[in-house]
Amino acid sequence: MKIKLRILISILVVISIIAIGYWQISGSENIKDLPEIIESGRLSVLTEKSSVGFKLQKDTVSGFQYEIIKAFADSLGLELVISQQNDIKKSIESLKDGDVQIVANFTPITTEFIDDVNFTNSILNSKLVLIQQEFLNSENKTSININTQIDLAGDTIFIPFNSGNNLRLKHLAREIADSIYIIEIKNTNAEEVVKLISEGKVKYTICPEHLARKMKLQYENINISLPISFTQGHGWMVNKESPQLLLKLNDFLEDFIGSSHYWELYRKYYK
Repeated sequence: MKIKLRILISILVVISIIAIGYWQISGSENIKDLPEIIESGRLSVLTEKSSVGFKLQKDTVSGFQYEIIKAFADSLGLELVISQQNDIKKSIESLKDGDVQIVANFTPITTEFIDDVNFTNSILNSKLVLIQQEFLNSENKTSININTQIDLAGDTIFIPFNSGNNLRLKHLAREIADSIYIIEIKNTNAEEVVKLISEGKVKYTICPEHLARKMKLQYENINISLPISFTQGHGWMVNKESPQLLLKLNDFLEDFIGSSHYWELYRKYYK
């Protein structure tokens, strides 16, 4: 009886090893590096649904990151295939599975994701800031509720689901030695949460300063003065098995960023 049980266990172990090996091989077959991408004639990219990611309005396509990645695809003579995803963790899974080749969504270059993806060189530098409403106090002067990071103790911050900013808020809670409650809102993005702040439907959120400045132009009753983090580099993500694509993309970004075309786009979306 014991011999039969051992044989059965051995068979199950072998089957598991074969299944895992097949899954790894089939998964890696979907992943394309630059030569395979050029041969296919298509570049599959995932970006966020927003005015600075990808926005489709009637017959018009726009978005700061969309226009940059479109310029990259055009430089290689590739058809650009865009998918939308605001969930960073799902974006990384799509990248690892080979469903897309680039995640063109400005993401802080931190150790949180470094084991799963390769980041491009930093495309822009920005720090996280708190977004809150401004109001008139009893002296008829503009005032805010949160003046320092410590004032957030015991309070609640709303952020998009799996936005990548959850970890920073947890670190901040440890720094101030108190609780900061985090509520993640599904099926939304940072711009939409800032709109909720302006409308008074939620109290606080955080987002990168470059985006906060853009939103301040749209919603005059928000305050963006309180930094929540140090300045960090933000980049795009590429599969770890696509080194040639990463090199080509970095070369393109190095030439493109700072060019007159880049600054035209920057003023178009952030001024």
